[in-house]
Amino acid sequence: MKVALIGLPQSGKTMLFRALTGVEAGREKGGLTMGTVKVPDARVDRLSTIYNPVKTTHAAIELVEAHAPHRSERKANESALDGAFLNLVKPMDAFLLVARAFDEEGLSEPAKDATAVVDEMLLADLMLVETRLERDSPEQRKGRPGMPVEEREALDRCKAILDDGKLLYSADPDLAVLPVLRTYAFLTARPILVIANVAEGDIGADPAAVLARLGLPVRGLPTFAACAKVEAEIQDLPEEERADFRAALGVREPVMDVAVREVYAALGLVSFLTTGEDECRAWTIRRGTPAPRAAGAVHTDIEKGFIRAEVISYDDFIALGSEAAAKKAGKYRLEGRDYVVRDGDIIHFRFNI
Repeated sequence: MKVALIGLPQSGKTMLFRALTGVEAGREKGGLTMGTVKVPDARVDRLSTIYNPVKTTHAAIELVEAHAPHRSERKANESALDGAFLNLVKPMDAFLLVARAFDEEGLSEPAKDATAVVDEMLLADLMLVETRLERDSPEQRKGRPGMPVEEREALDRCKAILDDGKLLYSADPDLAVLPVLRTYAFLTARPILVIANVAEGDIGADPAAVLARLGLPVRGLPTFAACAKVEAEIQDLPEEERADFRAALGVREPVMDVAVREVYAALGLVSFLTTGEDECRAWTIRRGTPAPRAAGAVHTDIEKGFIRAEVISYDDFIALGSEAAAKKAGKYRLEGRDYVVRDGDIIHFRFNI
């Protein structure tokens, strides 16, 4: 899963990238700065203390920092997000939009900045739809076959939504994932979450009050506040000192925890768990995933040879203390191909290659 950290220049993206990934700079690839965010999950940590495995693996999100051109690098009336930038972020699953909200010489206008970025993304999608529909007109086709009816109908629906100034994901999430639209990679068909990069003075204040003062949220987008500067400084501390430092400053929750939770909720993600002496691990899947497809997250051969899943919920396992106790209490279940995996399921897959 890839999440892009986007925003206007000087919004604090680079500082927030360091706060989230724990590194000064990620891997440079194709104009993007890349890093990995380990998904915090106390369940994995607890299972690891019980099984004492050789390896403990948390789920992970690939985070990329996408750089928009600075104001000084743009021509007059040129878009804040150029075509090259927009193409870079098209493969992403979600966007974390950083809005500058720390006041320095009166430069902070987070609501205006967030709106500007979202409007550019919406305009890019609308231009793509209009160009494709125009090419499909009888005059442009010049005898060539037109696009499939279902594709044109889907594009017409997209155009109506975008013409109305709405985002595809917010207006019609089912439309956004139609197979006939997959190749278009519309920007507004993915969740957009806003992070208000606030000043140190806002740390510990009521989050709702801070956002309201800043004129956020905009367009109903999920929005939360964080001070990237302080969060990056905390990342530089030894892990055992971080909790005390946060408490002293009044930081309610690490920005990593908030960001991951919000991204998971926006994308409809859940985690199932596998355990054993070799490894305890969390696996990320979409909510509503059937057992065979979840098995494919572990290995494609397991999905192909799926027989059944041995399942116990994490809560039942912890309450009862062991797999043996869970079996005795009737909480250890055998599930077939139609079973929909739930968040926190501990699963052993039976399969035959």
